[in-house]
Amino acid sequence: MPEVTLSITPIEASPGNYKVEISGSGFEFAANKEARWKLMGDDPVSDEEIIDARGGGVVGPDGTFNFTGNAKGENLNEDWGKDEIYAIISIVGLGTTFDYESNRVTGHY
Repeated sequence: MPEVTLSITPIEASPGNYKVEISGSGFEFAANKEARWKLMGDDPVSDEEIIDARGGGVVGPDGTFNFTGNAKGENLNEDWGKDEIYAIISIVGLGTTFDYESNRVTGHY
């Protein structure tokens, strides 16, 4: 079963900025295929796409990936309170696009 994990940590040398890491395993079926990621804010009414950060890369031959990016706290502050952020990984090149969600990370960004 594919698994995606998101972590968001402060960048000490740059207050208000965060390192975003997305890792995945169990994607052997998508080895050497393109994976794109974006961040989403989990809201009761409608989840919203976070404009930055996003990225992509290739799933490794062993079915794993590890992507990193930087995000500003103002972008992660998706509801002006306790924020719930998750990543969506889209695997392309399999005839159709498949999306996988990560865990939710909560914080006050």
